[in-house]
Amino acid sequence: MPSESRKGLDALRKDLFALTTAVEDEERRQRAHSEAALPKHRQSAVNLAHYVGLRRQDLRHLQRELAALGLSSLGRCEGHVRDTLRRVSAWLSDTPWDTSGPGDPLDAANAEALLRENTQALFGPRPAKRRVYIMVTAPDAADVTPAWAEEVVQAGADLLRINGAHESPREWEAVAATFKACAAAHGKAGRVIVDLPGPKLRAEIRQFEDPVVHLPRRKDRQGKSLAPTPVLLVAAYKEGAQIPVPSEWLSRLQPGDVLDLVDAGERERRLLVRGPGEGGIQAECDRSLYVTGGLPLVWRRGDVVLGEGRVGGLPRQPTTLSVSVGDHLLLNASGDSDDPTVAVLTVPEPGLLAQVRVGERVVLDDGKLVAVVEAAGRMGLVCRVTQALKSPARLRSGKGIAFPDSHLTLSELGPQDEIALGFALRHADGVGLSFVSTAHDVARIGERLKEAARPGFGMILKLETRSAIRNLAPILFKALQYDAVGLMIARGDLAVELSFEKLAEMQEEILWFGEACHLPVIWATQVLDSVAHTGLATRAEVTDAAMAVRAECVMLNKGPHIGAAVRMLADIIGKMETHQYKKRALYRSLSVARGEA
Repeated sequence: MPSESRKGLDALRKDLFALTTAVEDEERRQRAHSEAALPKHRQSAVNLAHYVGLRRQDLRHLQRELAALGLSSLGRCEGHVRDTLRRVSAWLSDTPWDTSGPGDPLDAANAEALLRENTQALFGPRPAKRRVYIMVTAPDAADVTPAWAEEVVQAGADLLRINGAHESPREWEAVAATFKACAAAHGKAGRVIVDLPGPKLRAEIRQFEDPVVHLPRRKDRQGKSLAPTPVLLVAAYKEGAQIPVPSEWLSRLQPGDVLDLVDAGERERRLLVRGPGEGGIQAECDRSLYVTGGLPLVWRRGDVVLGEGRVGGLPRQPTTLSVSVGDHLLLNASGDSDDPTVAVLTVPEPGLLAQVRVGERVVLDDGKLVAVVEAAGRMGLVCRVTQALKSPARLRSGKGIAFPDSHLTLSELGPQDEIALGFALRHADGVGLSFVSTAHDVARIGERLKEAARPGFGMILKLETRSAIRNLAPILFKALQYDAVGLMIARGDLAVELSFEKLAEMQEEILWFGEACHLPVIWATQVLDSVAHTGLATRAEVTDAAMAVRAECVMLNKGPHIGAAVRMLADIIGKMETHQYKKRALYRSLSVARGEA
């Protein structure tokens, strides 16, 4: 061997020895975390320490040198770091690796087995014709019919996600039971995951306007009316398609009676009474209508007027703000302001605004509006709008607000979290932890699940904040202290916190770290969203869905065409799995190489 080549090999050996030393030093530093892991996760915790040590180095030059020799470039060693380093070092030494010996107990085959076991522990038995699972988001309970469940299960759905921020345990129970019954009929586990709402911040507008209830006709996609507008006549308005009428009328109204009114748009409308309904009297209108409190009503039975009255009071609604780039907003907890020309947003989380500093960004409505804090004073934070998806932008009460540059400490579980957690432990198979930021967030729920003594009950860590990325290694070490755990790349909120450019990089890193600790990863947010809502895909969405095959599960949001979206996703996954496993390209025979179309 030429002396220059020998010198090059000697340098490579030294580099690999130094890298192996760094990896083993990190193992020693993280020994307390490894020893705290469940016995079944202990090897994974050690390998996670190895991977942290590996990725603290810049390996690009070493990788190029190894690849030039036809050796592993370390680019697919996530699940078995030390074993890969030892094998490469052995090939560079005078004594090649003895493949008949035991080697490192965590080699590539064992690493894949651990990931497979952890995936099935969380999601259930593997789907029949693919490796990647499909999770669908449940729509409103009224839409989760046996026909809906049959469509999505037959299309390929394996799991159901229920959003614990909406509706109540009564509706959730019906949704879970319908999906599970259909899945069982098709021989599937049909596991159900309930998302805990978590401490998502929402900005409220304390300025109110007179309420208007819009009752539209049901139309098909061509705009043709499908049915009259249903209306529930009630004594006091609560929600939805209701009109409050004089309470003494309700017991006397009969089918065929009519109520005449001129709606808020000054259009004559007639309500036809159909009969008793749940919580009131059911009626219908052959036109759409807009209703405000105080509108005159005339009750008729045939040609006889039986009464005259008015529409009852409706709860006042927060106004909608029109905000342009350059405008100022005031954030505080009271809704008060010394300047009536400045829009005020209230943030109900106590003490949070005091943690935000001048110069830090405020992101509203899932990134549609961005402002910068210019001053902090007695009345709150004065912010100037710097970016808007549209200018002027319409900002409604209840939209999400994020502080991506700020180090925030949020409160513990809220009342809705407790309700959702209690329901999940009784009726579901796991929970999703929203807005995980620290290892403490993992322990807070993990210990509750241990106390509940539900073996195999799952916990999915939704990674959607800058703090979660900053604390990713401690979060993962803590997760390995619990059983049936997975990670979700919640790309919507994560993009708001990090920027879309940074998200492209970060979703890759989460996939790598998930493989390093052998925990399954869910690829989520707006996958085939156009298909779910319109039935038609975009080229970008199909490419995105194809990239998702590197995860263990893909989550779809709800939509009227969700069956088509599930079917398309299952088809894309089935094709891509013959080409890709995690970061590894698979070389099956290609039709283009054979000159076939």
